[in-house]
Amino acid sequence: MPVTLNDDRVWFDENRKVEQICDQVSTARENGHSVLLLSHFESTLARLAPLLGEKGISLERFSSLNPAELCGASGRVWFGLARNFQVTYETSLPTEGAALEIVVAEHHPMQSRDQEIVEAAAKLACNAELCFHFSLDDPVMKHFGADPIKALFERLGIDKNECITHPFINTAIRNAQEKIESQVGRDLTTQSAEDWFKYNLPEKK
Repeated sequence: MPVTLNDDRVWFDENRKVEQICDQVSTARENGHSVLLLSHFESTLARLAPLLGEKGISLERFSSLNPAELCGASGRVWFGLARNFQVTYETSLPTEGAALEIVVAEHHPMQSRDQEIVEAAAKLACNAELCFHFSLDDPVMKHFGADPIKALFERLGIDKNECITHPFINTAIRNAQEKIESQVGRDLTTQSAEDWFKYNLPEKK
């Protein structure tokens, strides 16, 4: 079924991003929605899991995914690595159940990895909303410089505790990912985004 891809939620720094992701997951549960929390890197999940636990949110870890279980649940929260979110077939009949929110805690340096999440979500047998979270001190932006976007925060008078959604930022992130992907000759799996750059683009500091 078609997936609703919301604009990126861009936060001023990593700490604010993590806090707001936890709040979004908590609010979704309160509204009876189920949540699939994904990250491209294990280090991000390791940071999010204990904070969600402090909010009394029970997490279900997955290594392989049952799409029907996702679509038929209510108020459950799964978390895991984005590369494990694979829907190999498209179910022809919709599955009734509570709304599903797919929360991605970061962009991958390569845009194709993000696109795999979008394509998998579109094969689910239920309506889903998908949103990527991002921070201006993310390694992807550090790689190219986040000063123009930080300046946009200032020009728009946005509270640093609030997110910004703007087509300019979406485009800037996609352009950065495309430039990175054009330079990558391999895509070694790593525990963190910092390590990804270290081992896949070692010439870049």
